[in-house]
Amino acid sequence: AILAQAQLTQKQSPVAYTSSRVLVRARASSAMVVASRILPMSLITLVHIFFAMTQEVDNAVCAGMSCAAVLGREWDDTGMLQLPSEEALTMSQQQLLSTRGDAPLLAVEGGARNFKLVKMEAKAKSKGAVCLDGTPGAFYISEAPAEHRKRGQWMIHLQGGGWCYDEPTCYNRTVFMGGSTALNLPNQTAAELGLGGIMSDNCSENPTFCNFTIVLALSCDGASFSGDRADPVVYTDATGKKTDMWFRGRRILDAVLDTLLEDYGLDKAKEVLLGGDSAGGLAVFSQANYIQKKLQPHRRLATKAHEKQHGSKRLKFRLAPNSGFFLYHDNVGNKMVWQGQMQYLYSMSNWTMSDNACLQKYVKELQWLCVFPQNTYPFLRPPIFVLNSALDFYQTGNFLAAEPITGFPNWESTEVSIWSGYNASAAPGWEHCSGGEAHIENCTAEQIGQMNGYMDSFIGLISHTSTFRKKGNGAFIYGCFNHNAEMNDLDYRTYAIGGVPMREALARWWLAGAEPAEKHTYMEGGRYKYPASVKDPNPTCNYLCDGYDAATCKVVLTFGR
Repeated sequence: AILAQAQLTQKQSPVAYTSSRVLVRARASSAMVVASRILPMSLITLVHIFFAMTQEVDNAVCAGMSCAAVLGREWDDTGMLQLPSEEALTMSQQQLLSTRGDAPLLAVEGGARNFKLVKMEAKAKSKGAVCLDGTPGAFYISEAPAEHRKRGQWMIHLQGGGWCYDEPTCYNRTVFMGGSTALNLPNQTAAELGLGGIMSDNCSENPTFCNFTIVLALSCDGASFSGDRADPVVYTDATGKKTDMWFRGRRILDAVLDTLLEDYGLDKAKEVLLGGDSAGGLAVFSQANYIQKKLQPHRRLATKAHEKQHGSKRLKFRLAPNSGFFLYHDNVGNKMVWQGQMQYLYSMSNWTMSDNACLQKYVKELQWLCVFPQNTYPFLRPPIFVLNSALDFYQTGNFLAAEPITGFPNWESTEVSIWSGYNASAAPGWEHCSGGEAHIENCTAEQIGQMNGYMDSFIGLISHTSTFRKKGNGAFIYGCFNHNAEMNDLDYRTYAIGGVPMREALARWWLAGAEPAEKHTYMEGGRYKYPASVKDPNPTCNYLCDGYDAATCKVVLTFGR
C-alpha cells in the first residue's frame, strides 16, 4: 500500500514528490547513525524501497537495515504520507543536507563483496519455514573470496530486530517490517545491509573475519528464531478482519542450516563463528547447543572417534553473541515489565529450545525463564566470547525505564505502526535520559545512580557464572552507553579496555586455543558520575553524535527515533 501511495504521489505531483524526496533523503541519512547503534538491525526499509521504485536508488543513503524515519509520520485524509516541502526544512536540516549530502552517516565502510539473497521457497512449503506473514524465510550469503575459500572459514550471524510481545504488536510487524521477507532486496553489499564491525567484509576494519564466508540469517518471526507453533495465531482487528500469523523461527533456523549444508558447503567447514546481534544475540544463547548438535554428523564436524578413523579435523565452532545478554531485571519501579512481555511471547510462539540443561532446572510452568541468557549461559557447551555493554542503551530504555503497556496483552489501538504498543523510557522523567533524545548528560543524579546499579547487576551476575571462568571462554564487557556497538566500525575499532580494543580482544580469543578465560576477559571498571558524560566509564566511549555539531546532532536524534 505504501509503495502504491508513493507511486501515486510521484505521478500526481512531481514537484511535491521531488521536494518531499529531499526530506526523505535527509531522514534516511540522519537515521543511519542512530539506527546502527540504538536500533536492533531491522529488515529492508520503506525509504529504500521508495528510492528503488523510482530508479533513484542511493544505497549509501539508505542501507538495507535502517532508514525507518518515515514510520509514525502524519498521514492526510487520502492516506498519503505528509512530508514537508524543501522550503519547510529548518536551518539545521538544510545544514545536514548541505554538509552531508548523500554520504552515509552510518559508520560502515564495507568491501565490494556481493551478498546474495536466498529465499527458501521450497522449505517454506515443505517444512513450514515461514515468517509471521507467511513469506518464506531467507538469508543473505557472501561466499569467501576464491583465494580464501579453501580455508573453510564461516561466520553465521542471526539477525536482531527486537521482539513482538502479543497479537497486536506481532500483527504490526506483518504490516511494516520485522515479520516478512517480501521487501528484502537481492544483491546487496555489506554497507547496504548495515553490516559493519564484526561482520564487515572490509579488511581494514575487520582483518580477522573479513575473508570468511558471511551469512546473515534474516529475523522475521518476532521471537529470536525460536518460535515453533504448528497452527497460526489469529489477529482480529477493530473491523473484524482476521490475519494469520506464523511463529516458525525455529524452522527458519533449521532451513538456513540445512540449505547451507546441502547447497553451499557448510558441511566442509573447518571453522565456524556463530554470532547474532541484539535479539539475534539472545537467539545464540537459546539455540547454540542445538546448532552445534545439528552440525555434528557432518564430515568436518566429526567426533574424535570419527577423526581418528577418517583423519578429518574437528570443526572449530565458537560463539560470539553481541548485545544479546538481556538481564532478568526489574524496572525503576520494581516491576518486572519486559519479563512479563517475554513470558507471553514464549507461550504464544511456542518458544522452542532443546539440548540446554536450563530446561531441566525448571518445572514446565517456569521454563520460560530459560529465555533469559543468564539462565542458559551456564549450560552452553561451545566456547563463547560475550560482547556486551554493561549499560546497554536498549536495556536501559526497554527494561530499566519501561512501564507496563496498558491493557497488555491484546491492547486496542487505532495506530498500526511497528512502534506502537511499546513502552520504552515511559517511566516518569526518563524520556530525555534514555528515550528518544538519549542524552546521558540529561540524566538526574538519581537516574545515574540507578544506571550504575544496573551496571553493577550486569557485571556481578555474568562474572559469578561458572561459564564466565570456563577455560576457552572470554568476554568484552564495556561500559559505554550503547547498543550493537559491535556492528559499528568506529566502536568496534576504538572501544578499549586496558588498552585493548574490542576488535583485537575478539581476535586474540578466536586465534587462541583453549586458554584460561581470565586471559581473554575484559571487564569495564568505570562508572558514571553526575553530571554524566558519555566518557565517564571509559575515555574511548563514543557518543551517538560524535563528529556532528549540536544542531545537526539534534536532527539526527529526532529523525532517528
